[in-house]
Amino acid sequence: MVKFFILSSLLAAASLAAGADDAVPTALAVTYYHYPPKLRVEGDKPTGPYAEGVERIVAKAGLKIEWLKSTINEEARMLNDGRRSFCTTGRYYTAERAKHWTFLPYLFDKIPADVVVTTQEKAPALKAHGTMASVVRDPKLIGTLLGSGIYGGGIDTVVRSSPPWIYRDGKTDFQLMHMVAAGRAHYAIVPEDQWQIARKHDPNLAKLVMLPDLGTLPPTNLYLVCSHGVTPATINRLDQAMQDLGYRYHSLTN
Repeated sequence: MVKFFILSSLLAAASLAAGADDAVPTALAVTYYHYPPKLRVEGDKPTGPYAEGVERIVAKAGLKIEWLKSTINEEARMLNDGRRSFCTTGRYYTAERAKHWTFLPYLFDKIPADVVVTTQEKAPALKAHGTMASVVRDPKLIGTLLGSGIYGGGIDTVVRSSPPWIYRDGKTDFQLMHMVAAGRAHYAIVPEDQWQIARKHDPNLAKLVMLPDLGTLPPTNLYLVCSHGVTPATINRLDQAMQDLGYRYHSLTN
């Protein structure tokens, strides 16, 4: 009788633990930061197409969204850590990221191609290299990139070795461009839409030069991402919500 009671208790505990793992919460945290034109922060709240799209998906999944203010680099650190339960407004896929992040395999958006922003004085030196994969190897040319940015195989191979002539402490693409304009770096790699917005709204940045043909990333797919802290049951709800809302399934590739 005692053995039966102990066994029953153990089975009940295991059942409760499994249920907890599969439980769907009533709310879902989603990180945000200023990333115009499609994600803007106004009055300390996110707005724009990305925020609106995520709100629709989370609501369709039967959850309440809880916005979590962050930065692009902090978001990446939390995703790598995997303990906090949250999702994002979209990230570019790589196989390395997929080891630590959960990607929802539906095309959320198409990211514009990357371009190189530099000064008129340094533009000839960058062009002489022919490609950015060569530029980032040159210790005489100081670069500035996002700490969690992905820039393409040939570039990333060099950047991962943390050469001292490439700064990785910028938190936004606008900060990177301002570093170039201030003479603290010779070049930055940013999405073309970020450059177009910056040059229209900041005369100091309008004097910079854009180089579109140095082997930077072409337009790439954007996927919603969640941390490993999000339960499988919640991921399934989000997956079904994206299906129901008509998001197109897309294989996860670089």
